[in-house]
Amino acid sequence: MTQGPPPVRRTVHGRRRGRRLRAGQKRLLADLLPKLAVALPAPGAQLDPAALFEPRPREIWLEIGFGGGEHLAWQAERHPDVGFIGAEVFVNGIASLLGHLARGGIG
Repeated sequence: MTQGPPPVRRTVHGRRRGRRLRAGQKRLLADLLPKLAVALPAPGAQLDPAALFEPRPREIWLEIGFGGGEHLAWQAERHPDVGFIGAEVFVNGIASLLGHLARGGIG
């Protein structure tokens, strides 16, 4: 008897959550994150990263594992003609980045 393929394990190195989020951080996740999050394209469709930004950026920079977002926010502030995409699984880090963006008025 043959069995199907083994289940796929998704391994996350590091933690996904840290300390309890403060009320302001929860608001940022509820209000600001949906405006900035990248939606996955429909099955079979391709994602055009430059189309995510208005106006279209001269380049797209991807930062994987941005931690607390300090560096990503700093880069975005200094390079307004570049489209930045950050990838992070740590919820507290995402909330931190959103705070940096909101305080700095970074779009």
